[in-house]
Amino acid sequence: MPWAARFAASLTLVALVELLLAEVLPVAGRAVDLFVLLVVLSSLAGNSLQGGAGGLVAGLVQDLLNSSPFGLHGLACCVVGYGVARLSQRVVTSQRLVALLLVAVGTLVHQAIVLGLLAVLEVGELSGGAVLLRVVATTAVGAPGLWLFKRARAWVDERRTLKEGRARLR
Repeated sequence: MPWAARFAASLTLVALVELLLAEVLPVAGRAVDLFVLLVVLSSLAGNSLQGGAGGLVAGLVQDLLNSSPFGLHGLACCVVGYGVARLSQRVVTSQRLVALLLVAVGTLVHQAIVLGLLAVLEVGELSGGAVLLRVVATTAVGAPGLWLFKRARAWVDERRTLKEGRARLR
């Protein structure tokens, strides 16, 4: 399955979970930023174009769901996706601690960009007090998310290897 189809399926799942969290547990929905988590996890492969494009699309979907100024989260997620992809080209992201650090830094950068743009544009309210809570909560959710992401990637690689092996036998 190509990257765009996997990302679209993951983005749909994240949007549904975000909507469900907003209805069932509104405090958890505001504390955890699942869109940034998706952008960071999908950018760990190190492809800058996919990181930036995936971040832009995920941010625009987040803007639609949060009824924030259109493009605000799109720009922030695009910067985070591109930055994480570029950093992934230079550091070993297979270590869990490094990947979780990228999740924390990505969430912090996203919040800084969003709050900075809200202050400059003077649209909406500033809620800078919850930045640290959002970074910690997103990173805490990112730990099992990272494990699931790596297990899914290993499963896909195993299936691809089996498929290639069968093709050679014929």
